[in-house]
Amino acid sequence: MMANLDEMIKNELEKETSEIDELLAKEGGLPDMVAAAWKGSMRRWVWATGVFVFVFTALLVWCGYEFFTAATGDDRIFWGFCTLFALAPQVALKEWQWMEMNRASMMREVKRLEIAVAHLAARLK
Repeated sequence: MMANLDEMIKNELEKETSEIDELLAKEGGLPDMVAAAWKGSMRRWVWATGVFVFVFTALLVWCGYEFFTAATGDDRIFWGFCTLFALAPQVALKEWQWMEMNRASMMREVKRLEIAVAHLAARLK
């Protein structure tokens, strides 16, 4: 019984491969994933982190400029640490945005799988 069900699921998924390929082709890759994250359910948080990333980028550029134009070694050490402290939150916020894009993409795939299983269950009944 279990092997028969596995075989039926495999056959159903093979039949719908072309439909899934069409859906994947419509997504367009990374630009669409980025756009989906900025428009998804967590869009307010993504926009907020985007603002903070911009602020920390500006701070990073400013601190980097001050580092390279510093006259003394003590000033360079100070501006070097400031540059690192501006870089850390920027990297962390960007990492969170990438993880949000991944989560949204995985949720779409889970929903597609749920629909495929529902179609298969309807065929079995």
